[in-house]
Amino acid sequence: MKRLVLLALAGLLTIGLALPAAAAAAPPARNALLNDIPVAGTLENGAPFAGTLDITQVTRDGTTLLFDGALTNDATGAVQQFTDVPGVLQQEGARCNILLLDLGPIHLDLLGLVVDLDEIHLDVHAVPGAGNLLGNLLCAVAGLLDGPIGGGLGGLLDQLLGRINELLNGLLG
Repeated sequence: MKRLVLLALAGLLTIGLALPAAAAAAPPARNALLNDIPVAGTLENGAPFAGTLDITQVTRDGTTLLFDGALTNDATGAVQQFTDVPGVLQQEGARCNILLLDLGPIHLDLLGLVVDLDEIHLDVHAVPGAGNLLGNLLCAVAGLLDGPIGGGLGGLLDQLLGRINELLNGLLG
């Protein structure tokens, strides 16, 4: 199941989640799109926070998703309503980073041919799992050099170099 992860949740936690119970807004409507998503973290003052998140509406502004809903503090029962908070949807589970490329603006002047390119942010990742053939393959390839000595391709190469060293020392020594 896909879960909703709000990038701006940290901002919400720092702008007054500890409202007095008397000043708390009405509880969120039970017809929310997503109800009772557990949220835990630390407030700006260092105090722990635990609560639930209800998403009531998702809209889009260009390529940015905007969320409306309410965040409820489990300890006090205080409810913080929010609107138009930018966020992303992220699949739950593992993902393998394949390529992360950040290039600044580029200006080329090639004998009178001018090429201007704005910033480029490219994030390519693979998601392994049942039915994700390409994701499984790319995660396996990306993990070949991972692992402790003796594990993965890096470990095999280290063992091979060690054997070659032993053979050369035996022949020359």
